[in-house]
Amino acid sequence: MLIFLYGSLRDPVLLGQIAGDPRLGRSLRPARLSGYARVHIGGWSARYASVVRQPGSLVEGFVARLTAPAKPRLIAYEGSSYEMHRVRALIDGQHRMVGIWMARAVTRRVWSDPTDLKRIRMERSSTRHA
Repeated sequence: MLIFLYGSLRDPVLLGQIAGDPRLGRSLRPARLSGYARVHIGGWSARYASVVRQPGSLVEGFVARLTAPAKPRLIAYEGSSYEMHRVRALIDGQHRMVGIWMARAVTRRVWSDPTDLKRIRMERSSTRHA
């Protein structure tokens, strides 16, 4: 099964370490998920991402082929806060069904990119001390 990666596991070295197989990290291919948006979870100091349905949005990520030995390791890494869903992703110009881990509960704040999150944190910090 192909899995869509949009958060920390996009890092090929980290993916290889967590999966217990460095080849998995080297096999990443670019992919897009239409109709979803990346969001942060866990409040304003969030370090964790998820995706939610949002028409007109797009999440850039990667796909990798999930191997049987890597599956339990990745499930343990994602933890009980995430669950596997099946979605359609665009890979090499073709739509394919892929697995994706999504958080069970997320905020609705869209996380467009890490610099946006840093800006939001600074804005929130400056308003607290005003």
